[in-house]
Amino acid sequence: MDREKLLSQLSTGKVFFVALLIAATWLLLKWLRGFFGGLEARNPRLRFLARQVEPPVRILVWFGALLLATDVLAPSKDAFLAALGSAALAIGLGVQDLIKNLIGGLVIVADRPYQTGDLVRMGDATGEVVQIGLRSTKIMTQRGVLVTVPNSEVMNRFTYNANAGVPHSMVSADVAVPVGADPETLMRIGREVAIACPYTHLGHKIEVELEDRGPIAHHMRVTIKAYVYDHRHDTAMQTDLLRRAKREFLAIGIVKAWEGQKNQ
Repeated sequence: MDREKLLSQLSTGKVFFVALLIAATWLLLKWLRGFFGGLEARNPRLRFLARQVEPPVRILVWFGALLLATDVLAPSKDAFLAALGSAALAIGLGVQDLIKNLIGGLVIVADRPYQTGDLVRMGDATGEVVQIGLRSTKIMTQRGVLVTVPNSEVMNRFTYNANAGVPHSMVSADVAVPVGADPETLMRIGREVAIACPYTHLGHKIEVELEDRGPIAHHMRVTIKAYVYDHRHDTAMQTDLLRRAKREFLAIGIVKAWEGQKNQ
C-alpha cells in the first residue's frame, strides 16, 4: 500500500528534476576538483589546505543533493518512511558493502587518519592520497600506478601516515661500511651529506645512526635520517643521499679497505 502511495506521488517532472539534479551535482563536483587543483597550481603553499577542504565539501554536496532529491520524490512523512523502508530492503538485498564504504568515508573525514596529499601505506599500497571519495580512497604510487582502496578497508587495517598533513617527511638512507671504519668519520660524513643534499629540510633535526651487523657480516650499517621539504621528492632525496655518501666513502678509501677485508 505504501509503495502504491509512493508511486502515485511520482511524476515525470519530478523524475526529470532528480535526473537534472544528479547531473548538476556531478558537474559541480567536477568543477570543484578543477577549482581546488587550479588554486594549488597558482599557490603551492595552499596545497594541503585546499586538499583538506575538498573532501568535506564533496561529501556535503552529495548529501545535500540526496536530501533535496528525497524531499522532491517523497514530500510527505508517510512517503518518506515508505522510501526509507524500500532503501532498507535494498540494503538487505546486497548493498551492504556500499553502505560500509559510505560510513568509512564519513569516518575518514571526521577522524582524519589521513587526508589528501598525505604519503600513506595501506596494505601493499604506498603512495600519495590523491582523492578521498564517499566510496573509496585513491592512492598514486611512486611508480605512477593509481590504487583504489575501499573506505571500509580503512576501518579494518593499519594505516601508516608519513607526513600527517604537512609537506615534509622523514627519509632514511642505509650504507654498508667495513667494521674497522672510524665511527666519528662516518658520523661526520653522514651529517655533511644530509646538509649538502638539495632536498633536505634544514629546519628539522638530522640524525646519523651506526649499527654493528655482527662478526659474520663483516660490516656496519650507516643510516642517515633527514626530512625532505616535500614528500614527493623522498625517492630523489634517498638516491641523492646514497650517491653522496658512497662517493665520500670511496674518496677516503673506505670501500677499498672493505674489499681488502672481504678478500682475507
